[in-house]
Amino acid sequence: MLGKVLILAWGASWQIAAAAPWAQEDDGLYARVSLAQEEVESLSGWRADAYAEYGVTSRLTATAKIERVDYRNGSDFNTTGWRSTLRFAVLDEGPFVAAIEVGLLQGAAIGGRNGCDQIGAEVRAGLGWSGEWQKRSTYMFGELAGRFHEDCQRDRYAFGLGQQTSENFWSITQVWIERGDTNAASDKFQTEILWRTGPADFSFGYRKENGGVFEEESIFVALARQF
Repeated sequence: MLGKVLILAWGASWQIAAAAPWAQEDDGLYARVSLAQEEVESLSGWRADAYAEYGVTSRLTATAKIERVDYRNGSDFNTTGWRSTLRFAVLDEGPFVAAIEVGLLQGAAIGGRNGCDQIGAEVRAGLGWSGEWQKRSTYMFGELAGRFHEDCQRDRYAFGLGQQTSENFWSITQVWIERGDTNAASDKFQTEILWRTGPADFSFGYRKENGGVFEEESIFVALARQF
């Protein structure tokens, strides 16, 4: 009934530096860990992930992510996945940025099902804007991504909006639309509240995914820091 193992995408944090298509500063390091409690049809489980970015140069950012999902009453769906990419900033003019990103990924926790858990390649392009909107600090971005495995392909469209609601709090909303072969169809919505403190950022959020043959709901907490 599950149909496929779900995809977890990282959320924006520490202002906008860690949100694609923004690049890290030269020698800048960002890290984020997250824990989610998931309900998928009759299955209940936990998903944990760790994500990092490093600014190789002011225009080139290296990223890495690993995640693990465990279902208490569905161990057949337990899995681990990883992803590693290079992001190159092709535009950084005023409030606008644009980037392209390429890399490798493996594992059903990221890739999906029906062969998508094998090692594959990812290519994405994104455009972002940051500034003031409705008298509040705001950023928004859109991305197009393709994931190519030996016997399956996924196309993903991502959109995000973040807005500062008070001195130390941000509201962040993201939407992902994914289509592909092997009966792949997924629409996902996520909203979170980000609390910015001096040492780190703390997030609490809700995520819902409609995958056609299943529905998934989860709540998550996250801790992020810029070094």
